[in-house]
Amino acid sequence: LGNITSFPTHSILHISHATVATEGMKICQGSCQGQQYQQTVELKVYALPDALELEASPHALRPGHPASLRCSAPRVHPVPGLALTWYRGHQALENTDFHATETDEELYDIVSTLAVLETEVAEGVEFRCEVTLSVGQETFTRVASVVVSADAVMEQLVAVFTSTGSPSTAGPTTTTALPPGPSVSTLGPTTARQPDAGNTLEPAAATKPTSTESSASWDFDTGSPTTSAAAASPPGSGTTGTGPPLGTVPACSLQIWSLPPTGTRGRALRIECRAQCTGNATVRWLRTPVALSQYREEAAGSSSSLWLDSAEPWHQGHYQCILLGRLAQVVSLELTVVDGEWWSAVP
Repeated sequence: LGNITSFPTHSILHISHATVATEGMKICQGSCQGQQYQQTVELKVYALPDALELEASPHALRPGHPASLRCSAPRVHPVPGLALTWYRGHQALENTDFHATETDEELYDIVSTLAVLETEVAEGVEFRCEVTLSVGQETFTRVASVVVSADAVMEQLVAVFTSTGSPSTAGPTTTTALPPGPSVSTLGPTTARQPDAGNTLEPAAATKPTSTESSASWDFDTGSPTTSAAAASPPGSGTTGTGPPLGTVPACSLQIWSLPPTGTRGRALRIECRAQCTGNATVRWLRTPVALSQYREEAAGSSSSLWLDSAEPWHQGHYQCILLGRLAQVVSLELTVVDGEWWSAVP
């Protein structure tokens, strides 16, 4: 099934490189004082890129000229529960059609095209593509937009992670994501207190209780990614996300770290994401091991911090935040929470 991390009262199953076939019921069995216990969880897997691809033809979207917009999301799963909506300003347009082409086993490329009349293309008008994916009680949203300019199209690509849940009498479920990340995992504690269902998780390296940081940025004009990775470190010495070419847009760097670098069960922990830009900047959390509501979030200026008064095993895993804007940057942190000498790994 995957790697198992053992605590005196917890057992965490880490599933790396999840596939659609990973979906299904997982069963945990245990014993206490001669009594046998069994719990089940229904694992759901989804795949959704961190950002949509929005292209305009012609590329220079000018007032008074017709155009065609193409919104795409590669390698999506599942298609049932997917909805795509086009907006002109705040007005939802009638075109909600999209084409789904299977590129891998149950993974689909989603494409939608919007024809825009010359009368609809006016200076400052924003056209927006919004994709929502519902998986169980969770809803995940991605948004991309373009704004009409007399000089050229100004792209504003935004990746949004939204997770909403509601009470249910059904059995417990949890949700995990397929790549674009390199690998993913899900966890299921055997104690009465469990992490919220439906969280996007990536693996915590059970055999190496350290935190690592990686970063990536995409130039949406060229579609070229750049990445880097390093050990996480406190402000002033941490690895930053790569910035845009000089002379194009204001240079920015993005950092993510935790204090302390490795969490300890029952002790306070802070995870911070901070952008350093010459202008205004906005950062958002894309992925956390449990729902954002489980943290105390503090946002100030171009930084956002997640606070925990008492770290627990289910808080370990993959943290990811994004710098919003034309040249989006994403940084990731692999956080480990240990329980003193009880940390162990079972292959």
